[in-house]
Amino acid sequence: MTQVVARGMAEVIAPDSTLLRTPVPHPRGARHSAPLLPPAPPLVPPVEAAPVAAVPFTPLPSPARPTWPFVAIDLALALALSGTAVIMELVPLALACVAAAGWPLLLLVAGRYAPPSLGQGRLARPGLVLRTGGRAAIVALAVSTGMMTTHLIGLAALLGALAVASAVPALVGVRRRGLRLVLAGRPRDVRDALAALSPDMGHEVVAACLTRTSKEPMGELPTYVGFEGSPAVAHHHRADALVVLPGARLEPAEVRRLHWSLEGVGTELYLGTGLLDVEPQRTRVVSSAGLDVLHVTHPVLDGPRRLLKDVIERSVALVAFVLALPLLAVLCVAIRRETPGPALFRQQRIGRDGVPFTMLKLRSMGVEAEDEKSGLVAHNEGDGILFKIKLDPRITRLGAKLRRYSLDELPQLWNVVRGDMSLVGPRPALPSEVARYDVDPRRRLVVKPGVTGLWQVSGRSDLTWAQSVRLDLRYVDNWSLRLDLAILARTVRAVLGHRGAY
Repeated sequence: MTQVVARGMAEVIAPDSTLLRTPVPHPRGARHSAPLLPPAPPLVPPVEAAPVAAVPFTPLPSPARPTWPFVAIDLALALALSGTAVIMELVPLALACVAAAGWPLLLLVAGRYAPPSLGQGRLARPGLVLRTGGRAAIVALAVSTGMMTTHLIGLAALLGALAVASAVPALVGVRRRGLRLVLAGRPRDVRDALAALSPDMGHEVVAACLTRTSKEPMGELPTYVGFEGSPAVAHHHRADALVVLPGARLEPAEVRRLHWSLEGVGTELYLGTGLLDVEPQRTRVVSSAGLDVLHVTHPVLDGPRRLLKDVIERSVALVAFVLALPLLAVLCVAIRRETPGPALFRQQRIGRDGVPFTMLKLRSMGVEAEDEKSGLVAHNEGDGILFKIKLDPRITRLGAKLRRYSLDELPQLWNVVRGDMSLVGPRPALPSEVARYDVDPRRRLVVKPGVTGLWQVSGRSDLTWAQSVRLDLRYVDNWSLRLDLAILARTVRAVLGHRGAY
């Protein structure tokens, strides 16, 4: 979800009728003759579907988020590497002391120790550390060229080593806790957001402010009606962020006042855009003639970058196919020895722009598997359009092993070389599936299908039809070379983990 971010500072009220008279404190250093917001009306008690007891004045305790362990680790690494550089006579002692003391300060200025934000990935911190060290090293090299000294070259090497060393704890160290969130919006939107929030990020929804009473219970989540007291709710539950979902129907002036109020409670404000699966790099906020809008760029479906992707993938696939030929030969012989019939399975699939092509796979079933499919329709475990059976009786013993390690898909490298498929792309669809497509799934056909994709690294056959389509559409609309590299890296883990491989 693309978000618009605003920061805040500390203190408010709890949702108790005796406490709502407590004024919202202004940010430090600010002086106002009148309150930023009109007095908030009493909060409506929590929704009857999820009653909440009266809360005490003291806000709920929240897990500490200390930064000193990270500072200590970076300082220790800086001292160790600076000492090593002095011993190796790369830099003088004085310059090494400056580097050791200045490295944590440089990371502090760059935001290494700042609290995490919503949507921040696991690689964001290591990337920040590497960029900071790289820029500092480039500056040292540039200065050394003008001063004709080798000491600054040694300093540049030291800064590069510090960046790599500090990036490792940022990547594999103790993970910081996720954000504590308060959701604000219509009951249906809040339920959808609760279901959509990825548990991998570790965020915790601690309360919800609703436009009206919810007709369906939301478990044990504390819920309140109205947005006027949302800063009080955020303060009481020690929330890091208030997320206003689309459909909340807040006027621009109301959003601004809410922002002002949150400045005093240490809570950031996020506004839902209503966009579905649009990555942040495709958006930017623009202002023209007093109108603030969010610009969404078109997906990259052709052009130089697509041509570069095609050339690279075909070249890599050709090399991989040649290297895999001995293994393919052994597997073909084993398949022929286990069951009669050809070792390669040819099946028509639908490619880019609806053009059919013949996809190759190592045969993992009997030769009459397609004829036997009609008799297994009653046992179909797939939902929607897909046909899948976890314990498919048509799969041979060797075929089960081939599928477990995705070896049956090796011949598809030849499809990539021919240009029918990509290494990374949406799942290749059967003609019978495409015939049942509605509007959204047909979007998958604007690019080549892939040997791997988001659908494979996210669960493969364990996914529902809706999940599979959404992942493919997310890939199509947000494609980039960086995304392809990330999917290829995740494919290795998915193949070794065997999740959904049946």
